[in-house]
Amino acid sequence: MNWIKHQKLATGSDRMASYSIGKKLSYLFLFVSSLILLYTYYKAEIVHYGTASGIYYKYYTISIGGIFFWGIVLQLCERIRVNIVIIVFSIVTGLYLTEGILKFTEWQKVDNVAARYAKKLDISFDSRSQKEVVNDLIREGVDAVPTVPSSSILKHQNLKGLVPLGGLSNRTTVNDNESGEYLIYESDRHGFNNPDEQWQSTPLGWLLLGDSFALGSSVQPGNELAAKIRSITGRSTISLGLSGNGPLTEYASLIEYGESLKPEKVLWVYFEGNDLITDIQREQQNSILLQYFEDGFTQDLINRQKKVDIALDELIEIARQKSDKPFQWLRLTNVRELINFDSFGQMWIDPHVDASNPLFKKVLINAQMIVESWGGQLYFVYLPEHSRYTNSNIVHDDFRNKSDVTSLVNELSIPVIDIHAEVFVKHPDPLSLFPLGQNGHYNVNGYEEVAEAILVSIKDQR
Repeated sequence: MNWIKHQKLATGSDRMASYSIGKKLSYLFLFVSSLILLYTYYKAEIVHYGTASGIYYKYYTISIGGIFFWGIVLQLCERIRVNIVIIVFSIVTGLYLTEGILKFTEWQKVDNVAARYAKKLDISFDSRSQKEVVNDLIREGVDAVPTVPSSSILKHQNLKGLVPLGGLSNRTTVNDNESGEYLIYESDRHGFNNPDEQWQSTPLGWLLLGDSFALGSSVQPGNELAAKIRSITGRSTISLGLSGNGPLTEYASLIEYGESLKPEKVLWVYFEGNDLITDIQREQQNSILLQYFEDGFTQDLINRQKKVDIALDELIEIARQKSDKPFQWLRLTNVRELINFDSFGQMWIDPHVDASNPLFKKVLINAQMIVESWGGQLYFVYLPEHSRYTNSNIVHDDFRNKSDVTSLVNELSIPVIDIHAEVFVKHPDPLSLFPLGQNGHYNVNGYEEVAEAILVSIKDQR
């Protein structure tokens, strides 16, 4: 009978130990939920200035929900608490095992939605990451670099005392992949996506200011907006487009490069999806960009390209080291990419477009004065985004405050070229103008139709 009694004591002791571990793990999960909430606040409100609600509301929900959940679990009886901890611990362990498998296998995610859709259509899709493409080119003896977006540049306040507005000069530059093939282009003398000889053309016919749409993301060299305009008109055309650009960086680019080029026509390529949402919020925090409102201020970037190249090379190395951090797996990066978690639910969030931002108006007024000072003409090109055409209930004038934006520009007597009205509304299948019909930039047909609409509009406005 003693062995039975001893066994009962042992069982009771084991049960008490499991209860103790369950309680400690419950406190640990509560602590982790609190840390996630603090980190989410830091990323959403400080890093992104409260403009990335479409991504971070999910993490707010998870962290706050976790705090309440574990607070309740700690009040439950010990047996139920242990069972809950076992279930949650098993799920978390499974997630990290999946993360490890994805990290140490050949799985890479370029654009999960686009890649899956391309497979359905039996379209070849390059599944390598941008980093892999760059490394493969380097192994082949090509001096390749990734595109450095404006958003990455502005995160670093001390890049040799500069805020570069272009990319690395005369380098093979790897951009994005939305349609199956990476955009790889030879950058010009100032790091932009143009044939270098365009900088020798005088007088310059066309100058484009804008973000990745003006750069030509998602299509191969020769199919971007600037190339289409160059081909149709036969006139020299330069794009100062860079991924992540917003109103202030575009205005700065006009001063740094436009005043030397003195083009006849300047296209201010405005994208409704971020210019007045995330971009201007990020830019107005940068002291150097704000100095462009001072008379005569310039960084003289057009004559300091060597220093720009050194600064951007250092930034690329910083980004490379950051991507190789050993604890990156803690964030379940690969799992989130696999299930497209960060994009899920963003269509339910309609970020506020603040057309009344005084800096936006000031930028346009000053840009118009600068262009007119050499006898040029400024045009405002309004580009619509993919999500505008995925919901039949959208009121187009209200979406992204479109009417407020165009009304402001019209009040300043700057001609507006409304690509939504001139191209997409008239098209029987507007989504077909995007890569694989999915969210992203425009495809070859999209850029071509935009270019033709711009030229027709300008001709009609004469």
